[in-house]
Amino acid sequence: MSRKKKIDTRHLFHGICHLNVIPVLRKTEDDQGMISQMLFGETCIILEKKNKHWFKIQTTECNITGWVRSIQITLISENDYSLYQTKTATALEICHPVFNDEYSKSIVMGSTLPLFDGISCTMPDNKYVYNGQAAQSGGLELNPEILVKIARRYLFSPELQGGRSPFGIDGGALIQNVFRFFEISLPRFPHEQYMYGEIIDFVELAQEGDLAFCQDENGQITHAGIVIGDKKILHCYGCVRIDKLDHFGFYNAELRKYTHKLRIIKRVI
Repeated sequence: MSRKKKIDTRHLFHGICHLNVIPVLRKTEDDQGMISQMLFGETCIILEKKNKHWFKIQTTECNITGWVRSIQITLISENDYSLYQTKTATALEICHPVFNDEYSKSIVMGSTLPLFDGISCTMPDNKYVYNGQAAQSGGLELNPEILVKIARRYLFSPELQGGRSPFGIDGGALIQNVFRFFEISLPRFPHEQYMYGEIIDFVELAQEGDLAFCQDENGQITHAGIVIGDKKILHCYGCVRIDKLDHFGFYNAELRKYTHKLRIIKRVI
């Protein structure tokens, strides 16, 4: 049985998430202020320490700045931080264990598998076996049909502001997570994602994998979804769901109304 080595934290300014999902908060001790999450295996840069209980971080994956509890991440050296960026895979199972002789952790879809060799990943404390489906380093084959199949795995995930997992997610993370499987790096929020891609002039020309952006009454981009073909949109509203798409916006048949006003469609693949 291996023991977790004590680490000299005096000169460390990087960290890695060793739990399945942790919150990234706007302020310390602010349970209502979650702005994002870190998933298992994701790394961050530590910007500030507060009261030995909190770290202000910048996440590597989403480039989000916020606060995490210090006991919820593991400190790593700069060399290890760089190493963990070189060869990773991304978990494709909704929820699946990583395990060794000591521990079993249930990780969610989108989690990172550092230094994955096809059988196991390496974390600071130990190696963990992962025998589920994973997108290897380099991403999945870029194909709109496969992209839609991956996106559909998030169906009925509850809407959670700041969430990034199948057990709670917001619209920006849904899009970011799906495209990440194909090594396409998009920002965290719809108003940032809106800046990417080629404009599609008409809804009738939209294809699977295109992104449809919606605006509020002030003309600000506040919502987005993934076109899945046949004038349908997959987006997060209450939960990840499929609604009708036309030149007016997203139409919810259950509510018998448009819930979001269409601003523009863009193609990033």
